[in-house]
Amino acid sequence: MASTIILVSDMHLSRARPFFQFNWEIFLQAMRADPPDLVLAGGDVALNAPSHPDDLAYAREQLDRLPCPWLMVPGNHDVGNNPPPPETIDTRGEITISQALLDHYRNVMGPDFWTRDIDGWRIIGLDGLLCGSGLPAEAEQAAFLKDAMAGAGARPVSLFFHKPVFRDDIGETDIFQSVWYPRARGLIRPYLASGHVRLVLSGHTHEGRDETVGPTRHVWIPSLAFVTDMQGEWRPDLRGRRRVGWLRMRLGLGLAETIEIVRHEPDELLITDISGWMRCGGIRHYEAFTGRRRFPGMPDTEAADR
Repeated sequence: MASTIILVSDMHLSRARPFFQFNWEIFLQAMRADPPDLVLAGGDVALNAPSHPDDLAYAREQLDRLPCPWLMVPGNHDVGNNPPPPETIDTRGEITISQALLDHYRNVMGPDFWTRDIDGWRIIGLDGLLCGSGLPAEAEQAAFLKDAMAGAGARPVSLFFHKPVFRDDIGETDIFQSVWYPRARGLIRPYLASGHVRLVLSGHTHEGRDETVGPTRHVWIPSLAFVTDMQGEWRPDLRGRRRVGWLRMRLGLGLAETIEIVRHEPDELLITDISGWMRCGGIRHYEAFTGRRRFPGMPDTEAADR
């Protein structure tokens, strides 16, 4: 019998600013009522750990309340965002990944890239925020991925990371914060082209989407915490469903149709729309609400903003 795997993402948990704790409690109740075999968390489990390190420690405490094993990949609110491509100017106002942030993540959460074999599949978790960072771990991850793919043998592979690979097309050259930068896709494009990767799982966009491109099914995990522009009045159309919730997945051997994914959006969940935060200041306004402060070993970003 296939294992039950729960996909949850973008919970944005915080001890000091528990804006989204209610939905996490509803999720925990559902997990305890019908425990899965594994929970995969798609990143941004913390509200804003690069600015407030205790958010990550609290998120770890919350994950440990689950009644089953769990694995996660880091998001930009856990370990810092990707550095922008060198030909662009970074106007995001967001802290980028550093060795200090990476070390903190690993100390609290464990490895940021890993493999798990289950039901005849190989799931490979990656730290997409490393791409373009120049940190030693970036090259280590590339070598790890090569070995993990080779070691999969005939098993179908699922790649799992925080940001989706692309917005509209894998060959797109425009730069979007919501997906992998074009140059960064070089890490995974050969494996996608090979047909060996049958499933890609990601979060980050706070939307649910499920599309198959060639031999690969790309699934966006919705946020458990909040949505942005649920009515579709101003945010670009990403072809996703803007609701809070989680996904239940079963993997079978064979063709892509043996991947069973069911969306869960219980009525008990609060649907919080942070459109106001994002329209009146974007990530900088988000930082103002989530407690920006200097991380040990990092430059004084508040002074830099001034």
